[in-house]
Amino acid sequence: MNAARGGGGEWARKDERGNRGWLRFAIWLYRNFGRTGLALVLVPISLYFIVRDPVTRRSSREWLATATGRKPSYATVFRHVYTFACSVMDRMILWAGGGAMFKIDHTGGEALLELARQGRGALLVGAHLGSFDMLRLIAGQYGLRVNVLMFTNHAERVNALFDSLGEGNRVRVIAADPASVQSAFAIKACLDRGEFVGILADRVHPGGRERPAATLFAGRRAAFPLTPFLLGVVLGAPVFISLCIGTGPLRYFAVTEPLFDGGPVPRTERDKVARETLEAWVRRLEHYALASPLQWFNFYDFYGDGLRALGEKPE
Repeated sequence: MNAARGGGGEWARKDERGNRGWLRFAIWLYRNFGRTGLALVLVPISLYFIVRDPVTRRSSREWLATATGRKPSYATVFRHVYTFACSVMDRMILWAGGGAMFKIDHTGGEALLELARQGRGALLVGAHLGSFDMLRLIAGQYGLRVNVLMFTNHAERVNALFDSLGEGNRVRVIAADPASVQSAFAIKACLDRGEFVGILADRVHPGGRERPAATLFAGRRAAFPLTPFLLGVVLGAPVFISLCIGTGPLRYFAVTEPLFDGGPVPRTERDKVARETLEAWVRRLEHYALASPLQWFNFYDFYGDGLRALGEKPE
């Protein structure tokens, strides 16, 4: 796949730098002011990003208008960005060992437990909707071994951090290189051990080997990577949609729904089955995103960048 034009690479670099910067700053604030104080400090920080970052402001307004069918107010844009800032705060609290503070309601975990009893792995396909980091708490509650595919240059540091959190941690990070097939081999090894692999599939990564596919999302044409779903079909691994959406302070709702049961698929049918699985995933993602539009954390030209990767002109 050719690199996406129109700034596609910029969001990836910005996401990598921004996540590290947010976490370092949030840890300092949390240690000095506690969670309540940190939540208050996030107010001017959110306002700063809205005023100084036109990409964040524009992408928030575009998504909220698409999701709600009406022009969002400045207050709604602020709530959107502030919700994202709070999710980063929760991530920091979780990574710092504060998992006991969270209340997570969940549904669908029984299917994962049954797979674990059978010694079978599965792909858990999520999105930048809510907090995928909360998967670590779910894994701990169910006693599941989960590996998360992460587009980062610091997988070893992240795993070292997880190790420092104690033996109860059951999540490992697989470093994803969009230009290499090594990630696919690592994923297969995890599945062969009966482990689960979490992948975020709502962004077409520039410069990688992903195969983007276009479909409708919230009534507009958008592109999503087909590769995670094709990988599941080729490997015969069950595929689930897995989301953890914020519903209040320190409270989340986790959902896991089956999309593909796994098993062998004839070579001639693989592409068709992968596209059907992608379409089913997008429809469920759309359902949850429209129900909680403030939990959608793609602050870049989501619709435009993906279509440019396909060589199409955005709407």
